Amino acid sequence: MASHFYNSLFIVLSLLFIITGCSHNASHTSSDAASVSKEESATTLTGTWQVESIDKGGIIDSSMLTVELVTKNRISGFTGCNQFSGILNVKAGGLAEGEFSTSKLVTTRRACVAAMSAQEKRFVKALETASRYEIQKGTWLVIYDNDGKQRLKLISMSAQETAKNEKMDAATTGTHQFNCATAGNIEVRFLGPETIKLSENGNIHILQRARSASGARYIGMNTEFWNKGNSAVLSLQNQSYSCNK
Repeated sequence: MASHFYNSLFIVLSLLFIITGCSHNASHTSSDAASVSKEESATTLTGTWQVESIDKGGIIDSSMLTVELVTKNRISGFTGCNQFSGILNVKAGGLAEGEFSTSKLVTTRRACVAAMSAQEKRFVKALETASRYEIQKGTWLVIYDNDGKQRLKLISMSAQETAKNEKMDAATTGTHQFNCATAGNIEVRFLGPETIKLSENGNIHILQRARSASGARYIGMNTEFWNKGNSAVLSLQNQSYSCNK
């Protein structure tokens, strides 16, 4: 009788041990999955960012300052008047923070009104003194200098946000795909009323609307794009390509 009791007790304890172990493993697995999910959903630097403030001060309405981050060693964008590009040095210190510095920044030399020129200088100076970044709430990119002073605050332009800002003219509406002969396929998308993002062969160009006798013409650093209807002309590094949809 006693032997039967102890055998039954042993079986019950063994079942409890197995159930507890499974529960612990399930909890651990759930925790790991949540951790992976959090890491996978964390916002990265890659993409287009729109400047919301410089040195905690506002920017000129509709000036549409943008920063394009495609690789860890290249930065480009639009200053509100000119295109800029340069070398980017990034070293992640976590999911949403790390070192951030630029060098050899250059801009095109389009003449700007005084207020826009002054803003451009403030913007470029802020990039030149940058040393650290934080991504806040998966939406804001905040850039600080060596003294911990906030120099720039930018907002991520996701596909939905970009779509909301799209304003097209009669010559180009929506996102377009063009085939440009030996230059290959390109994609054109508006970032603002007069600013487009042109993607070609893994490269990103931010172009600004310019005067044109007909059609729509956009220019950037060593890049120009003109189109009317289904036809377009792409100029890269002084080489022109005929494009069609």
